[in-house]
Amino acid sequence: MGAGIAILAVPALFAHGHLAHTDLFLTAFWFGSVASLDVAIERGRSGWFLASGLLLGAAMATKFSGLLVLPVLALWLLAHRHGIVAMIVLLLAAGIVFVAVNPVMWVDPVQGARDYLQAGLNRSIADETRIVTEYFGVLYPFRPPWHYPYVWTAIVLPLPLLAAIAIGLVARRSGALRALVLINMTVLYGALALPSAPMHDGIRLLLPLFPLYCVLAGTGIVAVGEWGHALVAPRLPAVEKRRDLVVALVMVALLAVPLFRTAQYHPHQLSYFNALVGGVEGAEERGLEVTNLKEVLSRDVLEDLAELMPGETAIDPGFFLEEICFYRAVEWAPEGWRTESQLVKRDGTAGLVLACEGTRSFTTVALDRAAAEPDYVFVLNRKAQWRPLESVLAERAEPPVYEIALRGVPLMRVYGIR
Repeated sequence: MGAGIAILAVPALFAHGHLAHTDLFLTAFWFGSVASLDVAIERGRSGWFLASGLLLGAAMATKFSGLLVLPVLALWLLAHRHGIVAMIVLLLAAGIVFVAVNPVMWVDPVQGARDYLQAGLNRSIADETRIVTEYFGVLYPFRPPWHYPYVWTAIVLPLPLLAAIAIGLVARRSGALRALVLINMTVLYGALALPSAPMHDGIRLLLPLFPLYCVLAGTGIVAVGEWGHALVAPRLPAVEKRRDLVVALVMVALLAVPLFRTAQYHPHQLSYFNALVGGVEGAEERGLEVTNLKEVLSRDVLEDLAELMPGETAIDPGFFLEEICFYRAVEWAPEGWRTESQLVKRDGTAGLVLACEGTRSFTTVALDRAAAEPDYVFVLNRKAQWRPLESVLAERAEPPVYEIALRGVPLMRVYGIR
């Protein structure tokens, strides 16, 4: 129970559960595959081996990094002296799912496998996939320093949860569970240490570890409850047979504040930072990305902007371009918004002018002319993605016509140009 509640007590994990991206699917498949294999080993039931393999295939098909589940499973099988037969079952089941959900594999499996591997392995050399990241005030074109994932892990988990996880790592009752979590940590953090691996978007690429951290937090909570019960029971005979009550009280004590933080920061839980970095204010002052996945552009915000900018209005949504095209297509944003944005190349020169393909299209098209002068410009507080235009607008004295802020830290601003 503690582990389940802990998932809701991690603000960032709660927020990611509401976003339409592949990382939460990967997280679910990763955890399901690892947990199923552990159950299969403990209970000796072949059905759980099959389930683990099917979920492995789903993880691999979801993202290239799903391949990292494979060494986790192999090491856990090896640790429990399971042989080649179990591994073959996992691989066959995974292969069935991987092929079934990838149509290109039906007609040309060799080309399909080549495309899959190239897309995952060429992230470090493909310029269009190199995402600039701000980390402690410095802009990194592809990879921040090696400690980036460790720092982000430490600053987005509420401190009571960090304490429970640390206790779970050392508690005797964690047993084999601790070893399983450490294997997952070693594989994922180790993969991110490779020079070809991208690191950006806060904890997004680390999400598969967070359910496992919640499991550790659950064991840590129980361990503290047991220690407390053993300490108090000799002095209070009435508590001697109330171990579960003591554990429940410890659970409330450790998870109440993190759960409150999840509710308090709604709907901006991705901008939650703990006291280690001074909250969202400290993160902003220290040059960390306080928002990065454009989640601030919610339906409520779009309704506000529709009132501010009705009718035929020229807007430059900048980093929000694709989202605005989508929201226009599903009628969450005004159809009359004329949406164009000038890209900037990495050398600082003008790039393509992009616009929505049409009022009912989710995609963008390149224009063969200069961008029209906008009436309004959207600015996300993700400085690594700013063009010179955003930098000038953010630094000028005139206030924005619209702003979403958290504890005084701007997450999104809209500036009137004319």
